[in-house]
Amino acid sequence: MRPLVWFFAVSLSCSGAAAIAAPPPVRVLSKAKAARFVKQVARRESAFYRPGVGFDGETGMTYDGHEVDHASGELRGGARTFSASSKESLHLILLTKALEGDPTAQTLIATGRKNARATAIAVLARKIGTYEQFDRDYPGYGGFLPWYKVEGGKIAPTSDWENRVPGLDNGQLAWSLYHTANALKDLGEPALAARYERHLQKMRDNVVRIFYDPTEKKLRAEARLDGGNRAVPSKNVYANNVKGYFLDDSYEGELLGHFADLMGNWSSHPDGKDEVWKAARRLPVNGRIGKETFTVSRGHWFSGHEDWGYLVLPFRDVPIADRVFRNSQRARTAWSAEHGWSGLMASTHRPVSGNELDGYVSALGIPGIAKMKTEAKPIFAPYASFPLALVDKPMFATWLSTMLKAPGMYGPYGIGESFAENGQHAPVLTWDGKALPMVAWMGGIGPDVGRLLKRDGLYDAFIARVEHDFARFDGVAMRGETAGLRAPTKQHGPN
Repeated sequence: MRPLVWFFAVSLSCSGAAAIAAPPPVRVLSKAKAARFVKQVARRESAFYRPGVGFDGETGMTYDGHEVDHASGELRGGARTFSASSKESLHLILLTKALEGDPTAQTLIATGRKNARATAIAVLARKIGTYEQFDRDYPGYGGFLPWYKVEGGKIAPTSDWENRVPGLDNGQLAWSLYHTANALKDLGEPALAARYERHLQKMRDNVVRIFYDPTEKKLRAEARLDGGNRAVPSKNVYANNVKGYFLDDSYEGELLGHFADLMGNWSSHPDGKDEVWKAARRLPVNGRIGKETFTVSRGHWFSGHEDWGYLVLPFRDVPIADRVFRNSQRARTAWSAEHGWSGLMASTHRPVSGNELDGYVSALGIPGIAKMKTEAKPIFAPYASFPLALVDKPMFATWLSTMLKAPGMYGPYGIGESFAENGQHAPVLTWDGKALPMVAWMGGIGPDVGRLLKRDGLYDAFIARVEHDFARFDGVAMRGETAGLRAPTKQHGPN
C-alpha cells in the first residue's frame, strides 16, 4: 500500500497574499571566501568561549549565555548562570574537536594549538569532576542533568527542576559524552577517558529505568523523580511528569531514543525496545513555495533547530534520510528568498528595541510544512543557517554573512541572537545561537559517532532503525530535488 502523503500549498506570505517577483539573489561566496569569512567569525566568537562569559572557569560548566548592551554589544550585567545539558553537549563537542586538531575549534577555545590542547584537557577535567560531584549530591538523576544553576564551585538543580529531568537535552549530552570518552582514549588520555566512560555507563544503566514508560511504551519527555533527587535510581520511582508528553517526535528527541535503544538496559522491559520504534515517525509532506514543490519530513514548527540531530548521529548514511535533509534546506532557503527576507528562521529570543528581553519565541518556521501553528511575524536567527553547513559550505557562509550584516548581529563577541527586518534585535548571547553554526562548519560529530558505532558493533542496528523511521517515504516521489539552494534576496549592507 502506498503511504499517505499530505500535500500543503504553502503561500508565499504570512498573510496568504499573492506573491511578487523576488529580487535578485545575493552573490554566493566562493569556497575560499567562505572559509576566510568563517575563520574571521571564529576569531571574534572566541571571546564568548571564555571563563566568566560562556562558562564557569571553576566548574567548567556552561552558562546559558550572557546579556549584552543593545547598542554596543558589550557585556551587560552578569552571566546567565543557569544552563542545561544541551549546552553541555555543544561545549563537549568544541573541546573534543579542539583536542582532535580541528582549527576552528582550537581558535574558539584558545590561542594557538598547544594552548588549545591544554585548555581543552583542563576544562574537560573540571567538567567531569563537576558531573561526579553533582551525582554524589543528587544521585536521583542517575547521571543525567536537569536544568541547573552554577554556584559555589558546583552545580545544583534550578528551583523548577528539583524533581524532574528532561529527556531531549540529555539525548544530546549522552552522544557527546560517547564521542568525548572515546576521543580521549584514542588521544592518549586514559585516566580522563575512564572518568567519562564511567559517567556514560551510569547513564546507560539508568536511561530505561528513568525515561521508559512501560504503560505507554514510549520514552518520557520529562521524567519526574517521585522518590526525590537524593534517592539512588534503584530505590527511586520515576513517572511521566506531563501527561501525554513523550519523545515520539522525529526531531531532537530521537537522540535519546537512539541512545536508549543502542545502549540502554532493557532487561526489565524486553519488548519495550521495539515498541518505542513501532510507528515510523517521519511523515512525508509536500510544500509548494514559489514555483517549486518540496517533499520533506513534516516538522513541528519546521524550525531550523529541529535538524540538530543531524549534527550528532549519522542519519545521512541512510540515502533517503540524506535526500530528505537536503530537500529541507532547499525549502528553508526558498521560503526566505521568495519573501525577500535577509534571514532564516529558528526558535529564538524575540527582537526588541532596547536592553530588556521580551521572551523566547519557539514557533518560528514554515506554515503548512509544520504540524503546529507558526509565529506570523518573521524573526530571524543567524544560527538557523547551521544545517546548510552540512550540505553546502559556501551557501551556509553566504546566509550567515548576510544575517550578520543586520543591526546588532555581529558584535565584539561574535554572532548575535536574533533580529527582525525593522532593525530590532535580541541583546543576548546564547550557546544555541553561537555554537551550532560553528559545530556545523566543523561537520558535527555524526561521522565520528558512525565510526564508533561500527567499532562497537551497533551501527547496523542504528541504520535499521533509521530506515524503518523513513518507511513512509517508500514509493513516494521526492519533489524539489532538482531545485538549487536559494541565496538571500535581501541584505543590510554591501555584497
